[in-house]
Amino acid sequence: MNGKNNRLIMKDTILRDYQNDMLDRLHDAWSRHQSVMVQMPTGVGKTVLLAEEIKSEKLKAKNEKGEKGGVLVVAHRIELIEQISRTLDRFGIEHGLIVSGKSLDTTKPVQVASIQTLARRLDTDFNFSLIIIDEAHHALAKTYKMLWDRWPSARFLGLTATPCRMNHAGFTDLFGKILVSWPIQEFIDKGWLSDFDYISARPDNLMMQQIASLEKRGTDGDYQVREMATVMDVPESIEHLYNTYKQYVDGKKGIVYAIDREHARHITEYYQSHGVNCCWIEAKTPAAERERLIEDYRADRIKVCVNVDILGEGVDFPEVEFIQLARPTLSLSKYLQQVGRGMRISKGKECVTILDQVGLYQTFGLPTDERDWTQMFTGKIAGKAGQVGERSFIIRDEAEEKDLVNLDMVRIKRRGEKHLGVEMFMLGGKYGVMFDGNITCPAEFEHIKRISDGYFALATYPYSIYRSKVTVIDLQGRDQKVAFYGKVSQDGDLFYGMCSSGRMQYWDGKGGTYYDSLPEFERVGNLDMVRVGQGQYKLRKPSPLMPYAVSKKDIFYNDKLTVINDIIILNDGNSTVLKPQWYFGYKMQIPARKDGQKLFRWVTLADGLTDEYSSFLFNGSSRPFWKDAKMMNAASGKMEYLSPEWVEKEEWRKAFEDLRSQLSQKRNSWTITEEMVRSHLERMHK
Repeated sequence: MNGKNNRLIMKDTILRDYQNDMLDRLHDAWSRHQSVMVQMPTGVGKTVLLAEEIKSEKLKAKNEKGEKGGVLVVAHRIELIEQISRTLDRFGIEHGLIVSGKSLDTTKPVQVASIQTLARRLDTDFNFSLIIIDEAHHALAKTYKMLWDRWPSARFLGLTATPCRMNHAGFTDLFGKILVSWPIQEFIDKGWLSDFDYISARPDNLMMQQIASLEKRGTDGDYQVREMATVMDVPESIEHLYNTYKQYVDGKKGIVYAIDREHARHITEYYQSHGVNCCWIEAKTPAAERERLIEDYRADRIKVCVNVDILGEGVDFPEVEFIQLARPTLSLSKYLQQVGRGMRISKGKECVTILDQVGLYQTFGLPTDERDWTQMFTGKIAGKAGQVGERSFIIRDEAEEKDLVNLDMVRIKRRGEKHLGVEMFMLGGKYGVMFDGNITCPAEFEHIKRISDGYFALATYPYSIYRSKVTVIDLQGRDQKVAFYGKVSQDGDLFYGMCSSGRMQYWDGKGGTYYDSLPEFERVGNLDMVRVGQGQYKLRKPSPLMPYAVSKKDIFYNDKLTVINDIIILNDGNSTVLKPQWYFGYKMQIPARKDGQKLFRWVTLADGLTDEYSSFLFNGSSRPFWKDAKMMNAASGKMEYLSPEWVEKEEWRKAFEDLRSQLSQKRNSWTITEEMVRSHLERMHK
């Protein structure tokens, strides 16, 4: 990045644009607020922001006694403390550690502390002008409140990806302001976070039904661990976890989130029995062993790490290629923290695959869904699950989607995917249709059957409401509002089945018309027509401008248009029908027949003729292009030359206005007819 505001980190690293922007916003906020919370998604460099803020000259503030203060960084887990310490080392920031089992080094102006250890050592003689709280969504605990009481004149900075609590508790008692960064999708679009594939449990599978039946809650408001184990820690569920892993991410590096230590152990044993290099860790894993396992995982000596609430916050594994969610939760924070472990970018990493075995998509949506963090910060919105089953997902018919594991999983999102064309989705157990990402048919169908030949699907309504009424969905995802009942058959554009009274009916998709008997369609010249009697035809696609039947002898056509009596139908791909108006328009003679005799009839093209149609008909000339051109009669099959008489539009208008003026002066209320104008025009010419 270039620019005068870029801040150098170490020797050759430059802060990213969004980090620069956030630091500027932070310093501005501190001019009005003593305590500020910063929200940034997992994986975009909050720790780097922390290190730069510590180095900033702006933070060399003095306390009330005029003494230069230090910086305190607080976290609640040893893994977070170790990661912060490594980051500060990397940026050349000397610091001490306030953790259990280590002696204090009070000479260091920067201290990184475990909140649990610090709570027991608040009487130590430290003077801090800045206190930074990592994973600040935990700051509502009583131990954190002590920091404000102990160092009341310090500035406070809270860093978190998820400023929300399940119990509607806000953070405004501790922080005066929240600064919200870009949404996750913007970080992905700009290449700062990894894109992802998302594969979730179908909402109607057995495990989802069992999860929905969980009633007991723990002290934190989340599912009770013991009750979760009755659903998740069973052989069938663990086998399904492995089958899903095998299907989608076999051999890739990933993290599995389990509900408790026994669940983690059972998953690990099953994966290992199938040749997967796998380990498990949890809070009670001895520190030395945990450190060794994590180091082996970083070094790729272990491919899959199953954990219990250890790798959910703060840990940094950019090379992770999949996240497997095997733990239900009602916590939005837990969900986003877990999937966020896989969204860091890494060289050679195309994307991360999220295997949502417990249907958290149905509860929280995708990681990229936009959320109102300000409302959650104030406590107006809880970071808790709403009603399960609120989310839709796309039903695809690709070959690979037909081989889903036990048909219990469905792909919600593919990396780089854009919703284009017509797609089927499921919501609340019902099916709907969308086109280019916009819903065209709401989720109200009990079943949708894909069809071909120019249409998308047959959709069946629930029997309890519509007696299994079936309709047709076109390739733009639109409901054609057809009403069949029971089995429906298709032959191209023609659909047939029973109507509500139990008799056979036919529906023509091309014309949008019902028939009581099998219709006979015929191509007459440029037009698709339907036989309605002996030698009589109507337009297959009805037009209110021509509702009547005609015989073939009334039809003349060439490659540009068709003339039927006083109707002109353009051969423009849409069979546009032009109904002539005799006033204020172009007038010409076209061939017609009456009583078997060839006649010529005056016809006027409407004054409302658009530029598009005018160009089509006249080809930029003041005369129609079919002057002296051949037109074929549909009955005889013979070509006939046409030499239409022509009256200019303005001349015809002038005659009409002149005649109307004369009749008005005579107080004559007669209706002005076409023949009257024509006669008056002839008199004017003479």
